[in-house]
Amino acid sequence: MGAPAGALLLRLALGAGPPARELSAEAFFYLYELLGSCLVFGVAGWIVGRRADRLRLLGDRYRELSEHDPLTGLANARVFFARYRRAVEHARRFREPLSLLLIDVDRLKDANDKFGHAFGSAVLLHVAEVVGQEKREDDMAARWGGDEFALLMPGAEARSARERAEAIESTLRRVPLRHGEKVAPVSVTIGVATRTGDFAPEEPDLFESADQALYEGKRVGRGRVR
Repeated sequence: MGAPAGALLLRLALGAGPPARELSAEAFFYLYELLGSCLVFGVAGWIVGRRADRLRLLGDRYRELSEHDPLTGLANARVFFARYRRAVEHARRFREPLSLLLIDVDRLKDANDKFGHAFGSAVLLHVAEVVGQEKREDDMAARWGGDEFALLMPGAEARSARERAEAIESTLRRVPLRHGEKVAPVSVTIGVATRTGDFAPEEPDLFESADQALYEGKRVGRGRVR
């Protein structure tokens, strides 16, 4: 379709345009072919652009799914642990404190068994919302496991980390979960661990310390910060 129009443009570019008689006789034909070529290439460009936009959106969606927990929208364990490793290196290099909270939902299995998995999912969403509200802007929250969340607090001293943990536990105790006709309190146990700026080699890993504190909190009665 575009060959005559292309030939015309080529002859004009080379300074050897068609005779006036030929141009006059074929004006409609040349105009038709030129407009047709523009239309074809315009549509092709639009289709390619739309496809590129769709691929970009799909790539963004895949990245979102690969980095976030599908239920709560918080970071998943893989992304969180990668951030944790970078935070440890940063804290060691600049001699800054680093704190970690491990948050375990108390008796989630009992809630699932009694009220169903939809209610259990609502419990997890409720906890995720409160953790997201109570964390600082630079903190990173994640769903660490089935009934466990983690909160990484760069630069946080032990006192600040404990205050955040107590705020989370207090808010959950004060604001019950409303799911359909059910209204139920949600209890969590939180283990808190902080490494000081010197990051001495003999100090245990933050995850090990926070997990030990969490276990101790559950052992002595749950629904508390250790």
